[in-house]
Amino acid sequence: MMKFRQIEAFRCLMAAGTSLGAARKMNISQPAISRLITDLEDSLGFRLFNRSKGRLEPTTAGVRFYRAVEENFLGLERLTQVAANIRADAPEGISVACLFVLSTTLMPLVLKEFFKYHPNVPVTVDTCNGPEILVRLQDMKVDMAIALEFPAFAGIEIEKILKVNVSCALPEGHRLAEREMIYPEDIDGENMIGWVPIISQNYEKELESLQAAKSVPKHVIKTHTSHTRYAMVAHGLGLSLVEPFAAKIWRNNGVVVKPFAGEISYDYVLAYPSGGIRSQIMHDFRDAVIKVANEYDFGFDCRGK
Repeated sequence: MMKFRQIEAFRCLMAAGTSLGAARKMNISQPAISRLITDLEDSLGFRLFNRSKGRLEPTTAGVRFYRAVEENFLGLERLTQVAANIRADAPEGISVACLFVLSTTLMPLVLKEFFKYHPNVPVTVDTCNGPEILVRLQDMKVDMAIALEFPAFAGIEIEKILKVNVSCALPEGHRLAEREMIYPEDIDGENMIGWVPIISQNYEKELESLQAAKSVPKHVIKTHTSHTRYAMVAHGLGLSLVEPFAAKIWRNNGVVVKPFAGEISYDYVLAYPSGGIRSQIMHDFRDAVIKVANEYDFGFDCRGK
């Protein structure tokens, strides 16, 4: 049977890269690290490392196992921190999962608002993509999340906070840059920076809007994150249909952002693990999110009805 000390030794060895580094981290001897790893391999029934000329190289199985260890240690470390805070009578902290683009646009304003009333409460902002946010919520590794709306999932409650319309980002000097509104047919044949389909619900919305107008842009680049799409546009690689949160940042960096007439919208939600007891601090953080979302200045009219 696996023991916690064995898992801890494996994690330290993967992080340090050497048994000496792992031994120093755990304040034990190198032979003790080796024994713990050997015992863990015996328990697992497969090798975690290849040993060659005094070097330890993780096996493919070892790398796969390490990913699972890290996922579970996130929850354990959070419990450890909570216990330490309780012992020290420190303020309760909050852990929030958040999309990358919101972590650089909405979240700083939310934190400023929240810290007006709770300046000593620590907040952990965990930036990740949509599927990773769902996993963190279901595993109760975060207290709440700010994300794009998603279908119903067991163990997760959602609260809608904002609807915004999709915008069109174009490089400065583009032939469409002077238009007041960009229509789906306008981008027929244009180079386009789009979503990676497997992780984005919005890919289907974009596709349907363009197909309805018989508009066929060239999807030269597909990427995961909003800021990456804006950056590609800024370098003249094409145009992109984008969320409007980061528009203010990229307008100063070679991007023109215009309303898009394709009737595509983004719905943002606050999400929570189901059944949890929400403290007053969490309620106050939720209120800060709602206030900032309602007052956010996009620089142009893009709020959905």
